[in-house]
Amino acid sequence: MRNLLRSVSILALSSLSACGGGGSSVNSGGTQAPVASPTPAVTPAPDTSTSNPTPTPTPAPGTSIVTPANLQSVRSANDTAEYRQNYTASELIHGLYALDSGWTGKGVTVGVLDDGVNTSLSAFSGQISSLSKDFGTETTNGVTAKRDRLGDAQADHGTAIAAIIAGKKDGSGTMGVAPDAQIAVLRTSDYNVDTKTEVLTHDAEALDYASSVGIKIINRSLTSQGFNVSIRNAVERYAVGGGLLVNAAGNQGSADPTDAVNVNNANRDAWLFVVALDPTSQSTYALASYSNKAGTLADRTVTSPGTNYTTRVDGSVSAFSGTSSATAQVSALAALIVSKWPQLSGVEAGNVILSTARDIGDPGVDTVFGHGLIDAEAALSPVNPVISNGSKQTLLAESVMVVPEALNTSSIQTALSQVTILDEYGRDFSGSVASMVVKPGSGNATWLRRRIAQMASGGGSSFNLGKLQGSVNYATYRYGMDRSEVRSVMRAGEINYQDGRTGYHVGINAGDSLQSDIMGLAPFADGILAYAPQAGNSFGVDRSTGIGRLGLTLSTGSFGSARASAATVSLDTGRTSIRASWIDEKGSVLGVASSGGLALGRGTNTAMVEAHHSLELAGGWSLEGYGSVGVTRLKIDPLSVVTASTSLVGTRAGLQASRAALGGLVSFGIAQPLTIESGKAKLTLASAYDLASQSLVFRSTNASLSSTRRPLQLTAGFARGDAVSNLRIGMMQNVTDGSTTALAGYSFRF
Repeated sequence: MRNLLRSVSILALSSLSACGGGGSSVNSGGTQAPVASPTPAVTPAPDTSTSNPTPTPTPAPGTSIVTPANLQSVRSANDTAEYRQNYTASELIHGLYALDSGWTGKGVTVGVLDDGVNTSLSAFSGQISSLSKDFGTETTNGVTAKRDRLGDAQADHGTAIAAIIAGKKDGSGTMGVAPDAQIAVLRTSDYNVDTKTEVLTHDAEALDYASSVGIKIINRSLTSQGFNVSIRNAVERYAVGGGLLVNAAGNQGSADPTDAVNVNNANRDAWLFVVALDPTSQSTYALASYSNKAGTLADRTVTSPGTNYTTRVDGSVSAFSGTSSATAQVSALAALIVSKWPQLSGVEAGNVILSTARDIGDPGVDTVFGHGLIDAEAALSPVNPVISNGSKQTLLAESVMVVPEALNTSSIQTALSQVTILDEYGRDFSGSVASMVVKPGSGNATWLRRRIAQMASGGGSSFNLGKLQGSVNYATYRYGMDRSEVRSVMRAGEINYQDGRTGYHVGINAGDSLQSDIMGLAPFADGILAYAPQAGNSFGVDRSTGIGRLGLTLSTGSFGSARASAATVSLDTGRTSIRASWIDEKGSVLGVASSGGLALGRGTNTAMVEAHHSLELAGGWSLEGYGSVGVTRLKIDPLSVVTASTSLVGTRAGLQASRAALGGLVSFGIAQPLTIESGKAKLTLASAYDLASQSLVFRSTNASLSSTRRPLQLTAGFARGDAVSNLRIGMMQNVTDGSTTALAGYSFRF
C-alpha cells in the first residue's frame, strides 16, 4: 500500500468475415482497410435497441471528464509525448498511475488470439513470446498448406491490438498500457492468396494450446458467428486452469454481447466482456453508438475507451476504433495485475477489474456498461485490505489505534511504517499504516468535557436536611420558540448522608474528591479519573477512627462501549489523604478506545497509590499538592497486532496555591498530567509476502510506550459567588506544546 486513484473521432471499421464451423469475425480494424483484401470498410451499425444508455455526468455537464492535453501540465517522467499519443484513452483509465507506480506488465504473457502480429516492427522488439504459434493455413494455386508465420501484411487487426496491449516503451510511436508484457501471438486465420480472403477458424485449438502452456490471459477481439459448441467447450477447459478470456462484446449495437450464446455456468467466470466507451463525449460518459451492451452478461462486463491510437501493420500510427480496441486495454490491465501479483489466476485478475471499475451508468451493475469503466489506479490499489497478527486478521478500514496522551506514539508509528497487508483477492501491499495511529487531541479532552458539564448553564440547586445533604448541577436548553419549551438535563450531582461517625456518599459525574478545583479547569486530582475518566459515578462509605477517616469507594461509568469500575481504600487525616485503588477498564485504554487490528488493547487493569496534602501559608495563601504512582497492564486484544506488553508505570503530580482576592478566590497551579514512565508493547506484523508458499512472513518488534517529553501544565483561575450568582474563570497553558485553554462559566438564580 503506497502512502499503503481530445477529442478523438470514431472512424470507419474494417471487417474480416469467417465461414464454416468455429469461425470468428473481427470487431474492428480502425482507419486502414485490410491490405490486399477486397473486403470494404464497414460503418458500425447505429444503436437501435430499446434501452438507450443514460450517461452519468462526471463532473457536471459542460466540463471535461478528461483534462484536455493542451491544458494538462507534465506530471511525471512517464508523462511523455509517447504516452500522450494515446492521451484520451489512457487518461480515461488512469493509465499514468500504473507507469508512475512502476507496474508495466513485466513477466506476464498475454495471448493475442487474432489474425497475427507483424513481429518485425520495432514496437515489438523483445516483446514477442516464444509461446507464439501460427495455427492457420495458406492456400495458393488451390493448394492449402500449413502456414508458419506469426504475421505479415494480412495481420492488420492483431498488430493494432498487440500494440495497445504491449507496444514497447521506446520513446517513439505509441506505447502499450503494459509496455513490458510479452505477447504470445496465437494466429488463427486461414488466408487464401488466390481469392484474397481470410477466415479465422482455429479459436478452439488456440484456446486449448494456451491452456496447455499456462497462458493466463487471452485477448480475443473477435466474436463468434452465433452459437459455437467448440468455442464454448474450449472456454470451459480454459476456465479449469483459471484462464481469463477478455472478449469484445461486438459492434452490432445489440443488447447483449455477441458471444453471450456461448456462455454457460461452467465457463462463465472465464469470460470478461468489454463494451466501448465513446471518447468523443467530453462532458458525459456515453456508450459508443456501434457497441453492443452488457445486457444479460452485465456481471461479466466492463467498459473501456473505444478508440486508441496505436501502431498499425505498416508501422504507422493512427486511430483504431471498436470494441476490439477497448478489449485490448482491458487485457493490458489484467497483465498489470498479474505482473504485480503472480499468485493470482487470470480469473482472479478479471474479478479485480470487475470490482474496481468506475460506476458510470445507472447505479450499480447495469445492462449498458456492466460494472463500469476500467480504472488502473483502483485496480492496482487494495480492495478491502486486512491487517494480520499471524493468527487473526481484520479489515484495515475498521482498525485505528488511538493512543492516550500519556503514552508515546513515535515508536509505534515507526514499527507500523513498513507493513505488508493483504486485500480480499489475496494481493499483498507493502507500505506504512503509521497515519492510523492518532492521539485523541491536544490536552485532555475528557476532563474538559467533564468540567463543561459541571459548569454548564442552567445552574444548580442544593438541599440540607440535617444528616442528608445534596446538590445537583443541571443544564437547560430551549427546544422551541415558546419560553416554556425548555428542558433541563442533570450534569452532576452529590448526595451525602452522615450518621454519627459513618458517612455515605453518592456521586454522579461529581467533582474530584481530593481537590477543590476552584477554576474548573485544572487536571484531575482524583487518580481514578486520570486513568479511567469514564468512572465518574461513585458510591462510598467512610468512618471516623482514631487515626482519621477510613473509607471505601466503588466507582463506575461508561463512554459508549467503554466501561470502567474501581475500588478505592482511603485514609483521610484532614490535611493528608492517602488512597489505594484497583481499576478495571473494558473497551478502552486510559479512557480512549481503539479498534480492529490496531487496537492498543481491549482494556486495562491498574493498581495505583496516591496522596494529597494541604497546608496554610502566610499571607492568607493555602497550598495543596497531590501525586500518584500506578502500574497498568494492558488486556491484549486477540485481533490486534499488539500481541504482548510489559507493565506500564505511570506518574502524576500537581501543586496549587490559592487565596481570597477581588471578592473571590484566585488560584495558580502547576501540574504534570498522567505520564507513562516506562513500558513496551510487542507488535507482531507481516513484513513480506512469500510467493512460494503464498503466505505472509511475520516479524515481532518492541515499541516503547514511555513518554519522550514530560508534559507540564500551568493553571490560573478565579471564582466568585453568592446565593444569587456564581462566576468561574479558568485558564491553562500546556508548556509542552504551547497550547492554551480557557473556560468561563456564569450562573444566576431568579
